Amino acid sequence: MKKLLGIVVLGLFWCGSTFANEIKIFYSGFSLSNTYESNAAYAKYTSSLIKEKNPETGINIISHELLNKVKKSEFDKIDLDTKNLLDFDKYPDSAIVMSVALQHEEFTQEFNHSSQSYMGFYDAYFQILFYDFSDKNLIASIPFDFEIQMLSEVKFDESQILKRIKDFYINDDPFLDLDQRINQFEIKKKYDRRIGITKIDIQDRAFEEMPNSSSESVKNLIAQTFSKRLSIHHNVAIVPFMEGQAIGKDMKLMFVQTDEIYSIKLPNPDYHIHINLKGFKKVLAKSSASEDLYLYGSFVDLKFFQPDLNKIYFDEALRGVTKIKIPKGQTEVNDWRKNNYNLEILFNNYSKNIIKQNKKWIKEATKNKIKKDLKNLKTLLEKVK
Repeated sequence: MKKLLGIVVLGLFWCGSTFANEIKIFYSGFSLSNTYESNAAYAKYTSSLIKEKNPETGINIISHELLNKVKKSEFDKIDLDTKNLLDFDKYPDSAIVMSVALQHEEFTQEFNHSSQSYMGFYDAYFQILFYDFSDKNLIASIPFDFEIQMLSEVKFDESQILKRIKDFYINDDPFLDLDQRINQFEIKKKYDRRIGITKIDIQDRAFEEMPNSSSESVKNLIAQTFSKRLSIHHNVAIVPFMEGQAIGKDMKLMFVQTDEIYSIKLPNPDYHIHINLKGFKKVLAKSSASEDLYLYGSFVDLKFFQPDLNKIYFDEALRGVTKIKIPKGQTEVNDWRKNNYNLEILFNNYSKNIIKQNKKWIKEATKNKIKKDLKNLKTLLEKVK
């Protein structure tokens, strides 16, 4: 009987501790991390979709699907309140607020000669934002993204693209891993140290291989690609990079269900990351009667440093190479997408090698000895969790 009583008391203590450790968070809904004027450049498909309302809730179809996912999610470390979604006035001054913000979206396509069909790719890049509602200071940001692949016998037009994206939001589960991503992090009311990308340079050689997008758009895309890989492998929140918005300034959030626009103050990271994209290279490695094997290469400089102490933790030139087969006779080849894919693999391998070094990858990525520097970065990233 004493043993049984002890087990019950221990269980109640554990449950009480678990609930006590949960942080109260207020869910403020879906937002766009830009203003009305820039939506045409960064979120033109979503800007069209949010005009359509769900008849049951009266909110737009994307916010509706996201809200359903959030309500069904099981969060380990936060107590998420979704009751006051449309009424910000009910949030207490000290409230910590969470929003899911679309930062960038893009669509690319190419004709596949072997299948005689067009392949389309829609990519959406988001930030899960936590901020103090009283002073609008950003607390934490978790990047994530997803991709929709499409096939068509004819070239995609705007109406086809929009229909496929809408079907995906309504019939599939675009926010499937949202709760898993949040559960990986220790959300705090205040972080002692932060890390973020503060500068991205793109050399002219690299711009030659890019689509007709603005420099600002491409830099935000590269920052999001790197941040997600670093975040997902190390469970760290990263101060979002916004080209044209200086660190320490504001990030605009437009809440689509209310048309409210807030300015969220971005903190100045303690640890800065600089990315210099030097260029891309495409080389024919092997050819046969049916296909060609190409090597796509990306070349970047990565630098981690602490400006207050003038201390450099990592400063190295890296390269990544990906093998891609292209059918013979294929005339429309989207080299930018393949270059971007290769860059993503480079960032992913780099982030994984901070945890556990792979001699083969290090040898392929650089001529220099970086094993010790990678180990030091692991220690650094532990400080920003």
